[in-house]
Amino acid sequence: MKKVTVAAIAKEAGVSPGTVSNALNNRKGSISKEKRDHIIEVAEKLGYFKTGKRTGILTLVIYSKKERVVGDTPFFSELIRGLENEATKQDYRLNIIYIDSDQIGEIQQLDDVSKSDGLILLGTEMQLEDVERFENFRIPYIIIDNAYTNQKCDFLSINNRDGMYEITNYLVKKGYKRIGLINSINQINNFKERKMGYLQAMMDNGLNVVPELEAFVQPTIDDSYRDFKDYLVELINGEDEMPDAFAAVNDYIALGAIRAMQELNVNVPITGFDDISFASYSTPSLTTVRVNKRYLGEVAVKRLIEKFSENENTLKIMVSTEIIERDSTK
Repeated sequence: MKKVTVAAIAKEAGVSPGTVSNALNNRKGSISKEKRDHIIEVAEKLGYFKTGKRTGILTLVIYSKKERVVGDTPFFSELIRGLENEATKQDYRLNIIYIDSDQIGEIQQLDDVSKSDGLILLGTEMQLEDVERFENFRIPYIIIDNAYTNQKCDFLSINNRDGMYEITNYLVKKGYKRIGLINSINQINNFKERKMGYLQAMMDNGLNVVPELEAFVQPTIDDSYRDFKDYLVELINGEDEMPDAFAAVNDYIALGAIRAMQELNVNVPITGFDDISFASYSTPSLTTVRVNKRYLGEVAVKRLIEKFSENENTLKIMVSTEIIERDSTK
């Protein structure tokens, strides 16, 4: 298929190439809504928005809201490796760009099929209002590591709720009844889903959820260590009993909590979530929920390429997890 150029659209629409560029990139204030709609209509008629392999480029957009969750960590390194491997296998090049939520102009410019065949949006820190910014994009895209069930776009996510349900149920089957939750101060959607799984497991087993047994900490190893140590000191000096076990919403938080418990001579079983590489090397090694990070990346690329031939249908894909038992619960 012959590539439709900006010049061809400009000729058909009776405007300059610069005006076409402004319309296609949705640069607000540069042209009237009526003129933009006319140009878009012409572009659609000529087949400009037909998807497929045009540039040979897939773009990974690392979207940040400064929640200190996305970063240069083993989890995201493995995820990106899966994306890169599958992109190469499919004869595409993966470009990586970083976007902050307040970069409105840069976000709008992502909707450009002349620069990339499709977008993979790392949605770990996205809230609903962030997802809605992309709902009118013409370029195919998929959001990974997040899911909002009512939104009409493709999501690929860890099954956070079921994974947390299973690890909590695992603790119950080991005989623990008072199970505390170590949560993050920075509330991303994944952590909310994991809390829902924890609550459902407690309810299904007829166990009381004690609000005082939910600790809120920063989601890094060093900060969670300090925050959880403060929480434990208050718990020890207060009237509440120590929990039988703790379930943490990710491994970094769990590893920081282990360090705090060791310093205070508190011996309570604990679980994590994600199975980062550090989890198997800690002392004690961490029982956790394994997420196949590379597989998550591979599936994302495959689904995005599928959308090049049928961009109308949307899918919500949930990747299952498994419990990895180690010394922290023995």
